[in-house]
Amino acid sequence: RLPASARPAAGSLAGSAFGAGAAMLAGAAVGSCRRSRANGSKASTAVVRRARGGAKDYYEILGVSRNANEKDIKASFRKLARQWHPDVNKEPGAQEKFQDIAKAYEVLGDAQKRQRFDQFGEEGVRGGGGPDMSQMNLDDLLGDVFSQFFSGGRGGMGGMGGMGGQQQQQRRNPRGPQKGSDLQCDVDIPFETACFGGEVPVNVRREEPCGDCSGKGMKAGQENKTCRQCNGQGVVMQVMQTPIGVMQTQQVCPTCQGACIDPSALCGGCRGKGTKPEVKKVSVKVPAGCASGNQLRVRGEGDKGSKGGPSGDLYIAVKAADSKEFTREGFDIYTESEISAWDAMLGTQVVVNTIDGNAEIKVPVGTQPETRMRIRNRGVPKLGKQGQRGDHYVTVKVVVPRTLTAKQAELVRELKASNEKVVFAS
Repeated sequence: RLPASARPAAGSLAGSAFGAGAAMLAGAAVGSCRRSRANGSKASTAVVRRARGGAKDYYEILGVSRNANEKDIKASFRKLARQWHPDVNKEPGAQEKFQDIAKAYEVLGDAQKRQRFDQFGEEGVRGGGGPDMSQMNLDDLLGDVFSQFFSGGRGGMGGMGGMGGQQQQQRRNPRGPQKGSDLQCDVDIPFETACFGGEVPVNVRREEPCGDCSGKGMKAGQENKTCRQCNGQGVVMQVMQTPIGVMQTQQVCPTCQGACIDPSALCGGCRGKGTKPEVKKVSVKVPAGCASGNQLRVRGEGDKGSKGGPSGDLYIAVKAADSKEFTREGFDIYTESEISAWDAMLGTQVVVNTIDGNAEIKVPVGTQPETRMRIRNRGVPKLGKQGQRGDHYVTVKVVVPRTLTAKQAELVRELKASNEKVVFAS
């Protein structure tokens, strides 16, 4: 027989964490004790050595001494759980480390299991089969108090005996007003509209209030018919007794899928959403100076909110069209203008077409090919800067005649002969 101090509590061998493995170890421990009695006073030493020789030392895992009290064990578990939980620690091996920490606290946090571990080692507490806490998030595992611990909230761990206590999270009421989603679409803007602004019609497929239920999501006369399974809460509670305390979790109600409404009362047209998809034409105001890559925001033209909620916004990704005549770079416009070689030598006046009409420029005497001339403030209006515009640049293309008449050729030769003292610009 084992000494009274070493025997497990009555009934603990049947259906407890002690299990069959613990029973086998108990037999080994008895044999060890019997052999030790032949040597006198070494009985307890043999048992302690067996316990310490187990595969894992839970005291070492939690970083506490063997005479640590319950408060020290809890404090160490809190610290290690914060450090190694897979929700916050993505290092390789973090999940296995946390499983060891959770198992160690499961054993050392329970007086009876701790006593069996002290007597028989790891084999004495095998078979408990607690939940795989590494797969639970921190809110499920430790409740909102521990969640506040991570976000800098007050209150510390509170009652660790309950491991989470009551859920304090404020959930959005699925039956209340819901804001519509924001939408985004790409829109081609004509060149002139992008330069000077204007309005562009855009067809948008979005959620619109359901006409069958006026956006309420429920059949007429059944607005107050709530789900019977969750009593209109949208969630159902589950309470589990775990080795580390009572754990309370919330799950979406499987009957109403979180809508809080009895399925039989839902509007058939929108299935309880309060909105249905429709295509609507929206007039988008384009400010002057828009360019490709700009994004416009049209407030309230996204999905309509359900059950009286506000609408989302519509975001327009601008794609400004190119022009066949003008080249735009930022707020500046570039064009080309051809003049004859005679005009380049003698100078002339040239009419240039700009984005807002014709403009006349003076070509000075001796203008060279590819000369770039600027017309100030005839470019694109600058976005968000009223009264300011870019410039219009004209590149002069000098056209040399390919053929000459006999008279023209003679005149050119005379000009060349008399041109010995003329200094040409380089």
